[in-house]
Amino acid sequence: MSELAKEMAARGIRNPWDLTEFDQWVNDATRKDISTVAQQHNYEVFGLHMWDPWTKVRGRALADTVVLNFSISLIFKNEDEPKVDQLISEYKKVIEKQWSMAVDRKLVDKLHKIALMSCTWV
Repeated sequence: MSELAKEMAARGIRNPWDLTEFDQWVNDATRKDISTVAQQHNYEVFGLHMWDPWTKVRGRALADTVVLNFSISLIFKNEDEPKVDQLISEYKKVIEKQWSMAVDRKLVDKLHKIALMSCTWV
């Protein structure tokens, strides 16, 4: 069970949609979960800050440093990086012509399917 799930259960919160910006403990739990995932995968992972500028944070830095709130959106295995890069590249080509929420949603769905973890921040 993830740290976030434990903390939510301890507080009687069943749905992440019930969290508010006043629940700062969520961010601490998310940081612990990021560190745990990195350790479980021998630091062969990277975190992705989505959209602009598509920043990546590598393995040990996810566990050894304090990840700032909202600075990481998803965690992936290093072996999935070419696929992640391909999806981002294809996305950028499409939105150069015209932005579309449908295109954004397809990208988000595809990235979530291959991610190890989606980060929850408040």
